[in-house]
Amino acid sequence: MVKVGVNGFGRIGRLVTRAAVLSGKVQVVAINDPFIDLNYMVYMFKYDSTHGHFKGTVKAENGKLVINGHAITIFQERDPSNIKWADAGAEYVVESTGVFTTMEKAGAHLKGGAKRVIISAPSADAPMFVMGVNHEKYDKSLKIVSNASCTTNCLTCRLEKPAKYDDIKRVVKAAADGPLKGILGYTEDQVVSCDFNGDSHSSTFDAGAGIALNDHFVKLVSWYDNEFGYSNRVVDLMVHMASKE
Repeated sequence: MVKVGVNGFGRIGRLVTRAAVLSGKVQVVAINDPFIDLNYMVYMFKYDSTHGHFKGTVKAENGKLVINGHAITIFQERDPSNIKWADAGAEYVVESTGVFTTMEKAGAHLKGGAKRVIISAPSADAPMFVMGVNHEKYDKSLKIVSNASCTTNCLTCRLEKPAKYDDIKRVVKAAADGPLKGILGYTEDQVVSCDFNGDSHSSTFDAGAGIALNDHFVKLVSWYDNEFGYSNRVVDLMVHMASKE
């Protein structure tokens, strides 16, 4: 299991950590945030007014953040190059401050011993990957990548030929049950936005809400949790990258 460091314990940093804990796919071993002290980290991770109370245990102990019994090393460095990721055992670093989004700035994490950096925002020059879209193009020679933006991880499509709405639903459901399982969801229930709070899919197709004006123009409706769905894809991208090592 790949060991992960998180730089920036704001909304995305906390939810990537939560997604990592809940999924068990990666292990967070270190967190850096110069603006939040340890006790406030405990409070902010435990209570989330959007996604609810964390169901596990979280506490401060011996200068570390302990989540479900697992101790996480805490750093409070302003300069990413000063963070000793290697000392904490972190191989991959999630850059979630929204500040260090270029190759040069994010590359500072490599100086502290990180092997790879995943930027949780669009980048001006780092290669961007979206799970289920172009993740197979990732090559292990890349040290710094971007997981694109929250909205980019939702859904868009362009019809390449005339199509009935039932045909579109059938294709989307097949994808949701097959190659995009866990990334794309499908529902025929009468749902509203709050039903997707905490949903880990990048996008859930609402079959009952769309409409076809004709065979060339179709309105599709898809729901997604802007933060939690994205944070789960950050975790999935790291798992995919680790599989290529």
